[in-house]
Amino acid sequence: MIARRTPCQFALAVPLLLSLAAIGAADEAAPPATLKDVIKDTVQDTIQGAIDGTLKDTLQEKVQQKVQEALVDTPQESADGSPVQTKVVLRISKEFIKQHSPPAVEQDSPINRHLFGAHVTGTAVIRGRPVLKVDADHGKPVFTLHFNGTTTTRTVAVKPPVKAYNTGFGGFDVHREIRFDGSQFSEGPASIEATYRSKLDRLATPPRLRGRIVRRFAGPQIAKTRPQADAIALADTKATILKEFEEHTDRLVDDLNGNVPWKQTIALLVPQDAGWVSHFDNTEDWIVTSPGPEGAAVPELPEEAAELRAPLELWVHGKPNEMSATKLIVLWSTAHVGLNRFREVAPANVVQAAENLKPTVEGDWWVLRVGTDILEQFIDGLREDESASPG
Repeated sequence: MIARRTPCQFALAVPLLLSLAAIGAADEAAPPATLKDVIKDTVQDTIQGAIDGTLKDTLQEKVQQKVQEALVDTPQESADGSPVQTKVVLRISKEFIKQHSPPAVEQDSPINRHLFGAHVTGTAVIRGRPVLKVDADHGKPVFTLHFNGTTTTRTVAVKPPVKAYNTGFGGFDVHREIRFDGSQFSEGPASIEATYRSKLDRLATPPRLRGRIVRRFAGPQIAKTRPQADAIALADTKATILKEFEEHTDRLVDDLNGNVPWKQTIALLVPQDAGWVSHFDNTEDWIVTSPGPEGAAVPELPEEAAELRAPLELWVHGKPNEMSATKLIVLWSTAHVGLNRFREVAPANVVQAAENLKPTVEGDWWVLRVGTDILEQFIDGLREDESASPG
């Protein structure tokens, strides 16, 4: 016996059959065969479900789901056998990161304390400058921010009837590893290596015989306590410098994460639940990250990428749809305004600053360059560093 179909089942099947006919008519313009077969199979399954009275989702929803799955399951090689290339690239200027570093300092700090029964007063002069070192051996971008410098102290220790005049010299290297995992920056623990030693410049004692007697006993006593006094001065110096450095680098990481809307960008451009991984490239000037399937390669950007540089750059292969492009411009305009503190003269109108961010097209790429107006300041800073470097 032939099963009879109800009018409701025929009503559901007719528009689905028409949709199948429309897809078949557009086969010549359809995506590659594998994706086309996925869509056809999905349509046929959906029609069969409608005929059997088990239709749960619309054809559009099922096709969108299968197309999404096909996009996620991207082949590891293209037709010519070369690795599949990623389509979205973020470049972060290493000089931009360096500009976020603690500034070079030369500061005087007063010394006023009691030590071994003596009242010690004087001045400590701390000089230091940041150094950025990138570790190219890691699979992910890792850079270590160093702050190298010297400490010079001049003190007077008063313990009547003696005054001891001292000079101290020290060096330090405080450093912290900062990583970028393809989504955000994070910092490791800060550590410091430092040295310090002091010397007695002169003793002031009472005149005549009393002074000679005081010197005879004070000199050996000062020499005996000097190692312990130097250790205390070294511990104080390390604690002070380490605390300030941690505060600076905490702000650095927060600032980088706040000024780089990469998570939101990925959410707009990368298929949800794609399971893609972050791919990295480490060049002399850039930290580069790009999401894509396992085994994909970060593409080589057009020649213009070497000439038109900015602190932050977003490269998208092809052009995003109008809605996504608008959202990207809004996201990165916020980052653009966030760079005001690096501008010699910040725009009076924040809205005007945001409007300065315009996308460009370089070959097959849609590009947003953030902070191009402060590029010259970065270059000037590099020239100053090079001229100051020994030669």
